[in-house]
Amino acid sequence: MSDGPPDLILASASPRRRELLERLGLVLRVVSVDLDESVAPGEDAPTYVQRVAAAKCQTALARIEGDAQGLPVLAADTTVVVQREILGKPVDETEAATMLRRLAGRRHEVLTAYSIACGATLVNRLVSTTVTFRLISEAEVAAYVACGEWRGKAGGYAIQGIAAVFAVELRGSLTNVIGLPLGEVIADLRAAGALRNYPPAAFGATL
Repeated sequence: MSDGPPDLILASASPRRRELLERLGLVLRVVSVDLDESVAPGEDAPTYVQRVAAAKCQTALARIEGDAQGLPVLAADTTVVVQREILGKPVDETEAATMLRRLAGRRHEVLTAYSIACGATLVNRLVSTTVTFRLISEAEVAAYVACGEWRGKAGGYAIQGIAAVFAVELRGSLTNVIGLPLGEVIADLRAAGALRNYPPAAFGATL
């Protein structure tokens, strides 16, 4: 992670989003936003994630004070959709196992909506990635649930971790499945006039 003044405010407590951005050498100020992320009756997945991401961004903007004012704000929300069913974060081992069985042998969609506020510019975008899982044995389901990697993950899995063993095809952004489509996010931040010092030397790496 680089030192120096912050490049942007990340309105998310997700360690995965933070890691993806800091890997590029960006300096973040993190503002955790606690919202009711329940799906509204009759709400489809694209509408849901876009609503939550926009609400996170607006809530963070309202909390910014002092020298943080004027920094661009980035908020995001990710969900997994299989056969139009939204799979959020499992609450326990039973639900995690049920979700993994639901995804086994099927294609599913990972949706991330993000909102960027930079001065008078407001960007709202939705990015979709299609992931296909192979058939998963009951022994693998039990082992994955026991490892605990599913905790706090939409759809109950982490593609960047052990769950990579289940994936046989991915169409779209890999980082979108992790929690933030970096290619699109960085392009939109720069187009909005943020990240004027991007990229940092060697992307912030020290040799």
